[in-house]
Amino acid sequence: MVGKLTPDNIVSASTIPALMGFNPYQTKNDLLKQCIEATEGTYVSDFRGNEATHWGNTLEPVILAQAVNRLGLVNVEIDVDHAIFHPTLALACSLDGRGEGSGTIDTSTENGIYCVNAPHIDISGMGCLESKLTRAIPEAQPAPYRGPWQLQAQMMCAGYTWGAVCVLYQGIEMRVFVYQADAQMQDMIAGAVREFERRKEDRDWYPILTSADGNTAYSRVDEDAHDIDLSVHSEGEFFLRQLVDAKGAKAAAEAQIDEAEAALKEIMGSHEKAHGAVGNVQYSVSWPQRVFKAQPEKITPAKPARVVRQQTLTVKEM
Repeated sequence: MVGKLTPDNIVSASTIPALMGFNPYQTKNDLLKQCIEATEGTYVSDFRGNEATHWGNTLEPVILAQAVNRLGLVNVEIDVDHAIFHPTLALACSLDGRGEGSGTIDTSTENGIYCVNAPHIDISGMGCLESKLTRAIPEAQPAPYRGPWQLQAQMMCAGYTWGAVCVLYQGIEMRVFVYQADAQMQDMIAGAVREFERRKEDRDWYPILTSADGNTAYSRVDEDAHDIDLSVHSEGEFFLRQLVDAKGAKAAAEAQIDEAEAALKEIMGSHEKAHGAVGNVQYSVSWPQRVFKAQPEKITPAKPARVVRQQTLTVKEM
């Protein structure tokens, strides 16, 4: 693992799942904000790695060596030390590995080889190798965010006609998913990259998917902007009513929770546990005590001034 090689201000193969809407951990607007900030020189990555990424990096050479052996590759290169840029698109990739195959292969489950997007795949010539490590149970084909879209983008950049996503599941089962270049997927990627570049240039955010996504897209207030009249928007007052009703229901539920907890605490007194039934279901109730160790006094370090938009909407009756 040679570290990040692709620039932060354009789409890379590893961020293609987010661009295509398949990454459960990153939205299109998250990606767009990152690239805009990188273009402006203000982007600072806060990702420092974790246990999963440590083992993914540590086992990458082992995973790739197994894939090379199973596919019978030669002229193998592991940890390609430079980024590869698409000749016409604002798209780049880095490769975990690559190797040269020969002939046509078929699915061989006993060897952990799966031909995914064709019954027979010609692996003649150089192909991309992408290593993945996951705690997920073995799949018939990887999830969209676990390699397939990333691999197609890598093939686009490198000009290869085949590639393989090499996945070690739960540390005990290895599967090598082989793909041929998919013209339809690659056309979709190309169109999405062009639209992304246009949005980056125009600062045109994608439609908001969640409340948190809205905070990403519109992180600053325009001090000169006038108030919005929700009645002139086709669904403005519908969603205002939904928000007001939901907040009211939440407040009522929280009041009921507090009332019920107070009554049950009165009944339990100094007892730690109780049990009872609701309908045909038995429940246990615990009211334990926790012991906190003494800690030395801490001085909060100084923080620079910053502007952050409020995470939730404040709604008041006028």
